[in-house]
Amino acid sequence: MVVGRLLVLVLSVVLGMQLTAGETQKAEPKNSETVEFFDSGVIPELKLVINEEGQQKLREAPRDYVRGSLVENGDTSLKSIGIKLKGAAGSYRDFDDRPGLTLNIDKYKKDQRWHGMEKLHLNNAVQDESYLCEWLGSKIFREAGYPAPLAGHVRLWINDRDMGIYVLREGFDDPFLKRSFDDKNGNLYDGGFVQDIDSELEMDSGDDPDERSDLIGLATSCYHPHAPTRWNQMAERVDIEQFIRFMALERICGHWDGYTLNMNNYRVYFPREGRAVFLPHGMDQLFGDPGAGVYDFSTPLLAAAVIQNNEWRGQYRKQLQALLPVIRPIDRWLERIDARRDQLQPHLEAVNPDQAAAHRDRVNELKDRLTERAEQLEEIINTPDPQPIEFDEQGVAHLADWYPVPEAEEVRVEEADLEGVASYMIARDRFGDYGSSWRQRVVLPRGNYRFQARIKTDSVIPIPDDMGGAGVRVSGMSRAHELAGTSDWRTVTLDLEVAEDLRDIELLLEIRARRGTVWFDRGSLKIERVLAP
Repeated sequence: MVVGRLLVLVLSVVLGMQLTAGETQKAEPKNSETVEFFDSGVIPELKLVINEEGQQKLREAPRDYVRGSLVENGDTSLKSIGIKLKGAAGSYRDFDDRPGLTLNIDKYKKDQRWHGMEKLHLNNAVQDESYLCEWLGSKIFREAGYPAPLAGHVRLWINDRDMGIYVLREGFDDPFLKRSFDDKNGNLYDGGFVQDIDSELEMDSGDDPDERSDLIGLATSCYHPHAPTRWNQMAERVDIEQFIRFMALERICGHWDGYTLNMNNYRVYFPREGRAVFLPHGMDQLFGDPGAGVYDFSTPLLAAAVIQNNEWRGQYRKQLQALLPVIRPIDRWLERIDARRDQLQPHLEAVNPDQAAAHRDRVNELKDRLTERAEQLEEIINTPDPQPIEFDEQGVAHLADWYPVPEAEEVRVEEADLEGVASYMIARDRFGDYGSSWRQRVVLPRGNYRFQARIKTDSVIPIPDDMGGAGVRVSGMSRAHELAGTSDWRTVTLDLEVAEDLRDIELLLEIRARRGTVWFDRGSLKIERVLAP
């Protein structure tokens, strides 16, 4: 049974143990056919041939494979490959638009390969007009000695449609696992769309699709109430040193849509003998915020538990410093980006000169972001750890300066004055399921606490789930109360215990409803120390 979400946010207690990294990972062989193909920098011209029946099926059932052929550079052809559409909320496009595609080379013909690959992806780059983020992220991870799928580019046609430049990315197939690990027969899980490791993740490969004890055991270990036991159990199931390097690389690259910030775009591999390793995926939006922080890990289950162990947090700081030379000095990366841009430009010019001009502008923007990130990283990495919230003599801390998180369109998340009461308001007049919140992060030392807020509602119709209506909660935890309909001011409380030396938490004033308005009395928002029950 998959465990439910709980808050596992720990900031201390030194765990005295030696961690051995890379026990199942091996050095990438330079004579790999796939490695040599990608490292050559070639941009092949590919044509996918799909008959009318297959095209119609991709319109009606885009996630199902159809048969097709792959023609390379006009003369080399692979018959009977599997073709289907790919992409999530931001990148998915219909077949008749600019679809992202997955090619399963040996789907219908066993042992068929294309440059050593069983599976590959053709990404439409609709979220990266530079076409270079995935390519750049792959190279950065690999130069840091971390396993990552290879990336490049192709010029693509679908039948007679000239699709222009696509990003080519190696799949997480058997050749990749064999190249990256001593054991390719373990369980590989797909992180899916914004799902943490305690979700029912899809198993991409493994001997028994119903045997998920490795993943469930890892998630369960993160919930153990006794911190030293929790960390011991985690270290038995995941390669902590490798995971710390994974976290550091994601954050250095500003991979906001990866695991350590958004619980998205990742794979996790459990060798049959050894500990789990996380793998990067979907790196098409790197370096978006040059000033992005590197220490906020409140939501992802494993990242939150690791970063808030004092010893592991110290290792994470050291890993960030150790990885700085991977992208600094920045000149060599700028030169490589320019060289790749120059390789892509003739293909883009052949499709549309305006598109080629726009591409040059997008590449320059990426270079500017990358340069600024490299310049700011050392200062960002040396940012002091957050300090615990201060309580007055009565053991009360008043909470000001909340920030709004409007999670749906046509929702008003505003400061308001309601009959003389200064309030945080969330409102939506039109029907439609929505959730929005006001939030604040605090650090609490060991102890027992009560979070309090005074709330007023008007015509709130809750979403029928376990956190419908209005109320307060801690990120990662369920809400024990639901305010709905129309009510006068009412005080709600939330009790929580911090069993560790420090815990970094995110507080929410939220509503999950089909319509309605809620006000939170700003003067009532406080945390107070309470005696242990």
